[in-house]
Amino acid sequence: LLAGRAWSASRDRSPRQGRPLVRASPHYTQGLHYLATGQLAPATHELAKVLREHPDADEVQQVLSHLHREVGQVERAIELHRSLLARADLTRAESAHTLSSLGTDYRKAGLLDRASQAYEEALEVDPRNLHALEGQQKLFEEQREWRQAYESQTRIARLRKSDDGLVLAYLQTEMGHEAARAGQWDEAEAAFRGALSLDQRATAAYLALAALWAERDPGRAASILESAIAAAPERAYLAFEPLEKAYAAAGEPSRFVALCERLIEEDSRDWRARLALARHLRGEDRPAEALGLLLRAVEANPHVLLVHLEVWRTLRALGQLGPDEQRYVATVEESALYVDPHIC
Repeated sequence: LLAGRAWSASRDRSPRQGRPLVRASPHYTQGLHYLATGQLAPATHELAKVLREHPDADEVQQVLSHLHREVGQVERAIELHRSLLARADLTRAESAHTLSSLGTDYRKAGLLDRASQAYEEALEVDPRNLHALEGQQKLFEEQREWRQAYESQTRIARLRKSDDGLVLAYLQTEMGHEAARAGQWDEAEAAFRGALSLDQRATAAYLALAALWAERDPGRAASILESAIAAAPERAYLAFEPLEKAYAAAGEPSRFVALCERLIEEDSRDWRARLALARHLRGEDRPAEALGLLLRAVEANPHVLLVHLEVWRTLRALGQLGPDEQRYVATVEESALYVDPHIC
């Protein structure tokens, strides 16, 4: 991305603008090569040489400042962006872009008030500057100012003419979480349902909405979680645990077995549904049936430590582990950090 910006900017320069052409420099070409191959340190070194040869090449200065920020030299990035802003020949667009870049420098440095001010100044210069809006949105998100982040993301989506429904749904869900923590149940439910109206794949909104009803009406919570699985079957595993509890609270634990069996029938390689069903069966003191499911899960995905660990637990329940094996399983349970490939 940085290489593309540098190349594009250099093509826009012409002698009549009073800006030097830098593409003839071998250091420029070599710097772009390093950028394109992801070698940031040598790219920084080469582009610094270009800047010494052509101190007025603002596009090189912009890219170089971004590079310094990427490699952790935020103070140097701030220095370069400030020196750019001191120039009197920057266009309106260039000023806005430099201010937003300075805002990102400050954000990376943890100077959040200065970052906010820089983004605001950039938007005063150019209210449609996407770079500034995106930086401002990230700043709001990092500070957990979800409503402001939502409003910024809405502006971004409108300017880009893009469908950001899933991102907006995530932000709306976070607004709902805040309302729920404050005991504002109606506001929380409205936020979660608003998130689902933005994108039906917002699994987190289903889970949060179900949690609101789990104690008051477990049947309703189960229905919400079933809708989550129907909307995004690939994320069904996220709903397994609360759904099992909801069915049990509603006095219908067998519905969880039926659900897992249906998912396995629809996708024979769904190791997560087998794993969930095996755990359920082991909890019902049916470890032999659970073991059969787990062995099929191992066949479907032999690289997942979680499945192997469940096999050992089931063998332990069957009384087929000696003292050494039991000590091994206990050690793995206490020590393994990433037993699931997607949940860390």
